[in-house]
Amino acid sequence: MLTRRDIIVKWSSYAVASLVLLFLFALTLRDVKVLGVSMFLPPLLVGVLASVEDTRASVIFGLVCGVLCDLTVAGTFPCLYTLAFTGAALCCSLLAKSVLQPGLICSLSVTVLTFLFVDALNMLALFFKCRAPFGAMASVAIRETAASCLLLLVCHPVLLGLHRKFTL
Repeated sequence: MLTRRDIIVKWSSYAVASLVLLFLFALTLRDVKVLGVSMFLPPLLVGVLASVEDTRASVIFGLVCGVLCDLTVAGTFPCLYTLAFTGAALCCSLLAKSVLQPGLICSLSVTVLTFLFVDALNMLALFFKCRAPFGAMASVAIRETAASCLLLLVCHPVLLGLHRKFTL
């Protein structure tokens, strides 16, 4: 069992690693378009961490990450990322603990699930606001998810390495 100090060091390490990944992404790949859409890194961080950590801790991480995204990224409605990341972290953690084997396939699955939460709320909001067609919204959501999953090649080893470092 980890002591309080170890838990603080572990989650501080996760926070620093997440900020470094976000910083490097902003410096290098922010304006890169793949399949005609931009990549989005925060759902990967939430999904991968939710797949390897305890449910309560991953939900808190999803909540914090969602609040920070809502403060810095424009969404279709207020608290979009807070709701999506918190719900996704809960579902991803439960799914990873009971159904999926840990590894890259698990990380890919929970990342897709996290994007599903975010995109479903976005699509629902856009449908009620401006009656946007479902086909066009689904096309953008699928392409954004596929393009962003390429970032798993970097995020998965980094976050899994930190998890292994702090797991007894």
